[in-house]
Amino acid sequence: MTVDSKTYASDCKILSIALHKASEDDKVHVNLIQMAGGFQYFEDITCPAYAGNITVVDNEENLISNMPLQGFEKLVFKVSIKNGDGTTETTYEYPFRVWKILNRVVKDRRNVYSLALISDDGLINEGLRVNRILEGTPTQVVEKLLDDYLNKGSTGIPFDSEDSDGKIKMLPAKKTPFSIIRSIQHKCIPVKKSSVKTVGLEVQPFQGESYVSQTSDVDATNKAKGTAGFLFFRTYRGYVFKSIDTLCEVGENTPSKVVSGSASPVTFSNEKDYFRYSAAKVENDGDERKIQEVVFEDQLDIMEKMRDGAYSSIVSFFNINTFEYDEQVYSLSDVWDDMVHLGSQTKLPVGQTKLSKYPTRVMSTVINNESWYSGSGPAENDSDVKDLQKSYLAQSIARFGILSNQKLTISLTGHLELCAGDKIEVRIPNQVTDEKRTETDTWDPEHSGTYLISKLNHQFDIPNQTVYTVLDLIRDSYGIRDKESKTQ
Repeated sequence: MTVDSKTYASDCKILSIALHKASEDDKVHVNLIQMAGGFQYFEDITCPAYAGNITVVDNEENLISNMPLQGFEKLVFKVSIKNGDGTTETTYEYPFRVWKILNRVVKDRRNVYSLALISDDGLINEGLRVNRILEGTPTQVVEKLLDDYLNKGSTGIPFDSEDSDGKIKMLPAKKTPFSIIRSIQHKCIPVKKSSVKTVGLEVQPFQGESYVSQTSDVDATNKAKGTAGFLFFRTYRGYVFKSIDTLCEVGENTPSKVVSGSASPVTFSNEKDYFRYSAAKVENDGDERKIQEVVFEDQLDIMEKMRDGAYSSIVSFFNINTFEYDEQVYSLSDVWDDMVHLGSQTKLPVGQTKLSKYPTRVMSTVINNESWYSGSGPAENDSDVKDLQKSYLAQSIARFGILSNQKLTISLTGHLELCAGDKIEVRIPNQVTDEKRTETDTWDPEHSGTYLISKLNHQFDIPNQTVYTVLDLIRDSYGIRDKESKTQ
């Protein structure tokens, strides 16, 4: 469809805000477009459902009483936005359920209130309980839960997943599907080898300083290797269940464009792919890649990460089947190259490398391979379902811990094609004087680069037909890809 170029990059067209009664999903009760003040849409890589919020100014219908609003109503927000070429447009449709009414003010025969919204599965999940044995790889278990309990197959919601190593068998004891997935995602070990280094599960002799010299009378003779940890979340495109390494991966020979963590990895090579921030006011408001605002959040909390064991930890394992006791030391400096990183930083900084020599968190756990094995031989050798805590416990804690070493919040004109889990390339001006700046160092070399979208918020001004997108960005390392980082 051919359309006129939009006057401002933030322009959009709100097509409808259809509100259905809880008992009439197939029938629109009212279009809220004339009563709505603002609408916000949210995604988060830690949340299994997307959410929204709409402000209603009701001075005629008194919907809250005459409809009446009682929860579980279906609301469908439909909007179109013109693409960058100015000749085509894309329509986006966001279906929700009403789960809360808040901030209600009644004055001069006018009701003003907000409706808290959530995707259908987010609300239905709360009433579901799983009380049957689940078996398979973690990825298979997740897909089975989505199909059997949340009707993924019948609703046609895409599921973008990655294979995970090992098999699990569990009796959830009446937990919700999303609670079960949350409980197993940190136990997942990616099968796919990373593009940087192979992901190993081996345990090698510990060659560093003995932990016995610090706090223990028992020498830690093993060191942990490899990486672990998956994320499960829901975006506009569908469900995503992938390892942190895959979400951080940027391909070598893929066309340059902004892509999702649920699509093929991508590389950024052209300036048109960058989102750029300029401290000076630019007259060309039609620039769709202009960053409106940049806010740096807390960066690199070393004390918190030490307490969490992100740099180094020691885990005591007791096998209740064989009565064997073992200690394993995890050091981030040993496994840094096993991970995929978003920045160009090639190694762990010298300070963190030193800190990774000393375990700052002590954990203990029980190894049990016999729970689901009835054979006559040792389950550790013969069972398909093995306890892999040595391969994921310390590894997943550290991988989650360093994922947000850098945090950045930016505001853009509306980019509805973006989703949580996408990677974007940003450029931040180098904060030096004009005399010291050259053509090769226009951009901050350490804080510019590729980031992962951890949270996304589309903010619609319905009366003015505009939309802005606010992104919370994170990454685990510094530098612009393909350029050497100054990190020592």
